[in-house]
Amino acid sequence: MKTIITVYGGNPYQHLVDAAKQAQKDGVIKGTLLHQGESNNKDKQWPDKVKGIYNRLLKDLNLNAANVPLLVGGLVPADQNGACASMNKIIEELPKTISTAHFISSDGCVGRPDHLHFAPAGYRELGTRYALKMLSLLGYKTEASN
Repeated sequence: MKTIITVYGGNPYQHLVDAAKQAQKDGVIKGTLLHQGESNNKDKQWPDKVKGIYNRLLKDLNLNAANVPLLVGGLVPADQNGACASMNKIIEELPKTISTAHFISSDGCVGRPDHLHFAPAGYRELGTRYALKMLSLLGYKTEASN
């Protein structure tokens, strides 16, 4: 993990804030995507931890939660023998902790043989689900919202 952190100047959170501030110079942030990895598996305190980071991020970027929903996707699901599939139940509960959070199901998204990552088709499907949800939150009619 330390090797990965060094890629972000030793502070992944600050790297994220700096990138978002740069993006704000040219545009508007309309939402936040979060995809949980293998860390914190089965951690029932995970929603509270995410809430703390989300609130800090909103403050650091001068954003209003009502205007910047949090979309959180599921991990490789049980139907694909996902190694961390049990975490999906915890992730699914996040909207109870953060009212502007939305769970994006990964059910049926094809996983890789490592049971941790999605296959390209699985990533495409999950990405489509993220996009359809965000479009519907922005007021656009989509197949999923009909």
